[in-house]
Amino acid sequence: VYGEGSYGGMAFCEFTIDKLANTMTAKGKTAKVKFSKLKKKTQTVTAKKAFTVRSAVGTVSYKMAQQNKKAKKKITIGKTGKITVKKGLKKGKYKIKVKVTAAGDDRYAPLSKTVTVTIRVT
Repeated sequence: VYGEGSYGGMAFCEFTIDKLANTMTAKGKTAKVKFSKLKKKTQTVTAKKAFTVRSAVGTVSYKMAQQNKKAKKKITIGKTGKITVKKGLKKGKYKIKVKVTAAGDDRYAPLSKTVTVTIRVT
């Protein structure tokens, strides 16, 4: 800052520019897995079928937040959101909680949201 007119000298001030809030919205869906196929081999559900993620700034990653007790670790999730349903899971409805994170960038802050995904074995 410089003085103008009859003012002279200089003043210095430090400041921090905060990052903008990440604009990500995330919602879990219900994904269906056929029991007849699951009896034969492990099945996968893509992130597109299990989640709706919009307006995320930065790389999106996924992590299991809470496992369904009935599933006994038969349902797992990878960082890319691919859900693996292991062979031997019985018919039924299984809810899992997944932490969805948008990493942000140099302008936007990271953001995490926990969503519920329902895996329906029919």
